[in-house]
Amino acid sequence: MAATLMLACSNDKSGGHDGDEGVETEVNGTQLDGNTTLYGLVTDTSGNPIPGVVVSDGYGCVTTDANGVYQMERYKKARFVHYSTPAGYAINTSADNYPLFYAEIVHKNIADRHDFVLTPLPAPESDFTLVCIADPQCATTAEISRYVNETIPDVEATVDAYKAKGTPVYGITLGDIVFDTPDLWSNMKESMANRNLPVFQTIGNHDHLQTETSDDNAAANFETQFGPRNYSFNRGDVHIVSMDNVLYEGKKKYKGGITDRQLEWLRQDLSHVDKDKLVIFCAHIPFRGGTSVTDESHENYDGVLDLLAEFSEAHIMIGHTHYQQKYIHKRNGKTILEHVHGAACGAWWTANLCADGTPNGYGVYEISGNTIANQYYKSTNKEADYQIRAYSATQVFGKSGSLTFGWAANAPAMNDAKCIVANVWNSDASGNWKVSLWQNGTKVCDMTRVKTYDYWAYAYHVLYYSKSVGTTWGKNLDHYYYGNLASGTPGAADFEIVAEDGMGNTYRTSKLQTDFTGF
Repeated sequence: MAATLMLACSNDKSGGHDGDEGVETEVNGTQLDGNTTLYGLVTDTSGNPIPGVVVSDGYGCVTTDANGVYQMERYKKARFVHYSTPAGYAINTSADNYPLFYAEIVHKNIADRHDFVLTPLPAPESDFTLVCIADPQCATTAEISRYVNETIPDVEATVDAYKAKGTPVYGITLGDIVFDTPDLWSNMKESMANRNLPVFQTIGNHDHLQTETSDDNAAANFETQFGPRNYSFNRGDVHIVSMDNVLYEGKKKYKGGITDRQLEWLRQDLSHVDKDKLVIFCAHIPFRGGTSVTDESHENYDGVLDLLAEFSEAHIMIGHTHYQQKYIHKRNGKTILEHVHGAACGAWWTANLCADGTPNGYGVYEISGNTIANQYYKSTNKEADYQIRAYSATQVFGKSGSLTFGWAANAPAMNDAKCIVANVWNSDASGNWKVSLWQNGTKVCDMTRVKTYDYWAYAYHVLYYSKSVGTTWGKNLDHYYYGNLASGTPGAADFEIVAEDGMGNTYRTSKLQTDFTGF
């Protein structure tokens, strides 16, 4: 016999509603189990029950039955109940266009009921665009002003261009929305409200309250503003997951990873996703090649990759580093591309560059069916085809102590008067990218991919902003290319660098960056 349950009302942030306070033993024809402490009804706007909707308390997942009813014994620390929006239904949003897919659990000792109402779409959105914004990381109102006046208008212009073609667009941040400044939370939330796209949020290490000693307490500010830290939603043939992969240990100490309990939540969440789907996993701290539990490698790294490798295609979306990098994982016969994004704030709102020379910006992913059909990095206040910066290898941008800022001075292979260096920040080492050097309309060579610094950007930060050599202001990465002209020098030659990304896009530049004009 089903037990009698006491129902409690709570604040609803779901796009649905709570029931009335009272006693219930069944909901919409479904008997409630004696152990149930969290339950509700999921219907469409016509009142029809929706079966098969995944609902979670952030620790476990269940699905609605044929009557649209979900029920579970909630985990004792659960703060929210939330659903994974099915592909055939719209993303519920608030009046200021924030995604609303959750309700807060207020009463811990009696059963809570939370009902959700979903709006059917005419058809699932098989084609849509995802905008990934890493590290706004605003520490002051002046930096928020830059975010509002530089980044956000650029994002909205990009969104308008897609919407003009009838393509839906969704946004997601990749952590570090603020920079250890809890008093700015409401300002940052307001900065992304009432925009022309709903923006989901991911928590970063600087979004944790640094004075707290427990992970849950440190994340409470984020949750108050944006809701659950581990959640998912579906669009078309794509399942998108956002997770908190910051293991906060207190007093500004943290490491990357997810707990065993989080891994189990992810396993349950993904168990309801067809294997032919595209899965996009969003978090803050990079996975890359780490396997030990350190600051930038992952506890349960193997477990996450094993789960992602079960699907037709999977990508990992990451922030944290303030530079651009593509990392290729090979897992159980599958290739999983990790996109480490350049930051919206660049190098912490100094100039408008990241330390590797990547401009301030964000990632744009055009999704068709169960694949990312096209992708590019959109530089703030630059045209979408701005993807390359070229330099003469022999130019010296300055000196600091024993370091000369230039390629010829640091790499014998590039110590040639005919040598040109290209920073192609969105490129990867998969072999799909082809970067070639042309002179007088004739191809001279395929340029060689190399790991090095962007000495121009490094010099800019050190010499003009008094940053220190050997610190985070110089990044040694692998998205650079070099090649030698057939004759002459870069400053006098008729040259062109051509980059083909393997997705049908060709980017070109015939301009050398010789000074810091425009940055």
